[in-house]
Amino acid sequence: MLYALPVYFGYLTQGQKIMPQRVFKRTYRSGLALYECDLETLAEEAQYNLFRNSLSDNHCLNHLYRINTNPEGAMRLRDRDHHFALPLVPMDFNKKTL
Repeated sequence: MLYALPVYFGYLTQGQKIMPQRVFKRTYRSGLALYECDLETLAEEAQYNLFRNSLSDNHCLNHLYRINTNPEGAMRLRDRDHHFALPLVPMDFNKKTL
């Protein structure tokens, strides 16, 4: 579940997010888990770990990053934790479903 969570969490509706949360509650109440997991926290940690691990040179997603080169005198709006520019995906990419 944690493997696919960074990709699919943004597409889940609120009703779909409640279902795994109920499973986490039941496992904690029945004694199968030591603590009750929060789906929002798990998703945030999984997304952070995926991004942190993808910065490694031998990660399969590393080739998608390119160094962000701003022209001289360009305005800097805010500092980022990384110096990469993520690739842009066209808007019609998600509309091509069968």
